[in-house]
Amino acid sequence: HKGWDEKKDTINRADHIICISENTRKDLIELFDVDIDKTSVVHLAYESSETIENKGLDDQRPFLLYVGWREWYKNFKPFLMSISRSKSIMNDFDIIAFGGGVFTLEELKLMRKLGFRDGQVRQISGSDKLLAKYYSQAKAFVFPSLYEGFGLPPLEAMSYNCPVISSNSSCMPEVIGDAAEYFD
Repeated sequence: HKGWDEKKDTINRADHIICISENTRKDLIELFDVDIDKTSVVHLAYESSETIENKGLDDQRPFLLYVGWREWYKNFKPFLMSISRSKSIMNDFDIIAFGGGVFTLEELKLMRKLGFRDGQVRQISGSDKLLAKYYSQAKAFVFPSLYEGFGLPPLEAMSYNCPVISSNSSCMPEVIGDAAEYFD
């Protein structure tokens, strides 16, 4: 692991380590052999600061919202694959990928291969105010991540009364509790 030795040295020099979840603390103890008494858990929080105008978005169809980076452990491609297996979701919903940069050629090819219509999966970038509007108007926020140290986007979604559908991996059950629907 690149930087592993530097991390280990920093951890060894620390008097105490604050972890953002029990899951992160467990990883720290297992990976770096840290004494549990040298750690504490302090969960992150989210408070919405954006006010939402009642005006609708340009998106006329119901949509599922995905937020953030789309590579590797964020599990975006398998998310698209699972959506494509549901005829009703494919017929009734669009997918909005907020942030994460424009779609790669590989992502676009995958969308075509999976049978998504042109424009059914859209990438949007913008301000926190725009993101808040998407959270407030999405039918659900989907968080398919394979691993998170904490996972702030589900809390953001919930602050805008957006239903959350999340993977049941890593810290997600700890962070979201019974406020989401989970999948494996």
